[in-house]
Amino acid sequence: MEAIKKIIDSKLLNGVVALPKNFRDKKVEIIIFLCEEKKALPKLSIKDIDAMVKDSVSASLVGVLPDSGKSLEEYRTERLSKYEHTN
Repeated sequence: MEAIKKIIDSKLLNGVVALPKNFRDKKVEIIIFLCEEKKALPKLSIKDIDAMVKDSVSASLVGVLPDSGKSLEEYRTERLSKYEHTN
C-alpha cells in the first residue's frame, strides 16, 4: 500500500482538520493513504432470503419453538425443570 508521509507546520491544516490545542503552532507529521471505497452490500428481498434459507440447516430450525406467547426466560425455566429430577 502506497502512502505519503510529511512533516508540516500545523497552521497549514487550519480549516482542513480540527487539531487539539497542543498540536497548534507546532510541526506535525501527516501520513496520507488512499481511501478505498467500500462496496455496498447487495439488497435482499424477503423472497431472496426465503430462497436461500429453503432446504438449509436454518430452515430446519424455523418453527422449533411454537409461538405460545412465552418469554425466553419461561422456556428456559421449563427446560431446566425437566433436568432437576434426573439422577
